[in-house]
Amino acid sequence: MSTEEIIPGITPTRMQLLELNQRLELATKGYELLSEKLEALTGELLTSVNTYKDRREKALEKTNQAQDEYRKLELQLGITELRGVVSSFKQAYKLESKRRSLMGISVPMFNLIDTEDENEKSLSYSLKRTSAKFDKNLFLFKECLQAIIQLAEVQSTISRLSKEIIETKRRVNALNYIIIPRIEATVKWIRLTLAERERESFVRLKKVKKKISG
Repeated sequence: MSTEEIIPGITPTRMQLLELNQRLELATKGYELLSEKLEALTGELLTSVNTYKDRREKALEKTNQAQDEYRKLELQLGITELRGVVSSFKQAYKLESKRRSLMGISVPMFNLIDTEDENEKSLSYSLKRTSAKFDKNLFLFKECLQAIIQLAEVQSTISRLSKEIIETKRRVNALNYIIIPRIEATVKWIRLTLAERERESFVRLKKVKKKISG
């Protein structure tokens, strides 16, 4: 047995052996719990990645749809006229950010809030200079913005899950390859040392008895 495997500063006594056995039990239980957590986190990450793929596809779809409708609106109103309307249009949104717990990890929840009512919107651009297509385009760009925000939300979740997985995996590996093996090696060393002492004591006792009887 290599002395490097043994925990330094340990005295080979029965009391120390009892303490190390308790530490080994706790370390083993901790390893099992962290392994379960790692498995659950990995499952959540895979789910989030699939969600990201779906939301990314949706965001691209909404963006392309909004751009296509905008080009149609340019043909209908003319580029100069449309730009004039858009430049005078004011739309305010508020991004609400909350937090939720996922596997003990704080992850963001984003919500897009429209801060203006329909009357305020209509006053910000001329209804005579626009058509129903303009209103439809506004709605499509809002949907596009919402899809991008939802995409950012799951992207942030993936980032936090990934960091937690890396940290948990580091702790699992430390327990599995360093801490538990060193405790086991030290326990084995103490047992061998105590057994050797018992044999030596037995031999000495036999010698003493032999001298007394002789």
